[in-house]
Amino acid sequence: MRLTIRLSRPGQRLLFSGLILISTLAPGMGQNAADAVKEAQRLARVAQVAQQQGRFDDAIRAYQTIAVVAKYSPAIAAAAHLSAGNIYMKLGKFEEAAGAFRRSLALDANSAEAQNNLGEALGELRQYPRSLEAFQRAVALDGRFVKARYNMGVTYDHMGQLRYAEFVYRILIRDYPDFVLAYDSLAVTLSKSGRAREAIPFHQKAISLDAKEASFHYNFAVSYLMLGDLKRAREQQQRLRNLDPAMAEHLATVIARHQ
Repeated sequence: MRLTIRLSRPGQRLLFSGLILISTLAPGMGQNAADAVKEAQRLARVAQVAQQQGRFDDAIRAYQTIAVVAKYSPAIAAAAHLSAGNIYMKLGKFEEAAGAFRRSLALDANSAEAQNNLGEALGELRQYPRSLEAFQRAVALDGRFVKARYNMGVTYDHMGQLRYAEFVYRILIRDYPDFVLAYDSLAVTLSKSGRAREAIPFHQKAISLDAKEASFHYNFAVSYLMLGDLKRAREQQQRLRNLDPAMAEHLATVIARHQ
């Protein structure tokens, strides 16, 4: 029986913005440095166009070149490595992504985003203890980084530490009552802990906030199955047909095994 908790990856915002921060350069820096920044800006435009056209390898090479060219500005080089890492994540190249994020952090250790993204790459590699450490560092750098806090809960779940996951989700709900993933994930965690009845109101809340998210209905149905309520599980399966037919068919198979 499958309950789905989604580990969020870096978002769709892959465009590199660090090169507009010319003010990070020290006043009076020589012409060579200024020329290097101009070249980095040109390469950033090349990378952005390559991304938009789906030429991801070309975009990565451009970002890697930026990191070399922008030796006078660690902030620009760090941002270039971060952008390259995000593309690697999109391509499913998680080892390469982790390496890029580490290079970014070597230049900017205070980047909560790079720490979070490193945690996501390590999570995809099933290196959960190291992934959790990265998320914890991201939260330490930015306590309002909701994504990193959520990822901590998901990682605790992967490690089988359901009580810790539950704690993370409950705190997220307290601090961010409109954060829908926290409700769904808390419901899943409660069901996996053998407390499916407690999960029901959290499933309902998640669906009330986003009724079009197919995984919420799937997870709700599984909790009903854990309670032996086939009727309500089938109701969720019917709703799921309009949202994700493939997921609905998979759920139908799961329900059939409980008849």
